[in-house]
Amino acid sequence: MKVLVLGMPRTGTQSIAEALIQLGISPIYHMREVGQNNHQAAWAEAMDAKFEGKGKPYGREEFDKILGDFEGLADYPAVIFPAELIEAYPEAKIILTLRSDEDKWFDSMMATLIHGHTHAPKPNPSPMAPVSSRYHRFCWNDDFPTHGREAYRKQNAVVREAARGREFLEYETGSGWAPLCEFLGLPIPDVPYPRSDDWAVYKKEVQAQEELKKKQDHEAKE
Repeated sequence: MKVLVLGMPRTGTQSIAEALIQLGISPIYHMREVGQNNHQAAWAEAMDAKFEGKGKPYGREEFDKILGDFEGLADYPAVIFPAELIEAYPEAKIILTLRSDEDKWFDSMMATLIHGHTHAPKPNPSPMAPVSSRYHRFCWNDDFPTHGREAYRKQNAVVREAARGREFLEYETGSGWAPLCEFLGLPIPDVPYPRSDDWAVYKKEVQAQEELKKKQDHEAKE
């Protein structure tokens, strides 16, 4: 393991994952890898052990069964275990991705992960439901509007504390290549820094649905 990106979702985690790949640090474990590798049960087990004391807490041996073939990681569900991963992989450099404007982070979460969870069918047939249902419950008690900001601040504080004495970078979303490449000791690529968002299509669909509803409501009043 070369790099642990331990910032919360919606702090540019997908973009920095793709940036690391362009820099030759690959593969990177991101949320999309969970379903592709059928790791839902493993992450559910890890969360149950951490938050409910069920089973053995995950350490290097357990994490390696999921992450052993990867050179880096970013995003949920891996970053639910910041201190554990820092201890498990002492050779890895640590990056904390941030958004300087907490309100923008909060709004971005509300428009994506929280909106998707709130509007999912009940019961949720998605194969990712065993993972997503747990992190919504364990990380903000199924009430992100009330507890989300606290979860964001706690994540950042835990990473900063656990990363003491290690190679550590706080990377603010939108900072581009320079701070990342300087930290990793790598040349800046002659291409733009990635700007990726797995939720882009979802957000467009939601916006279209909202605009259609407004139109229908307006027509109904006429």
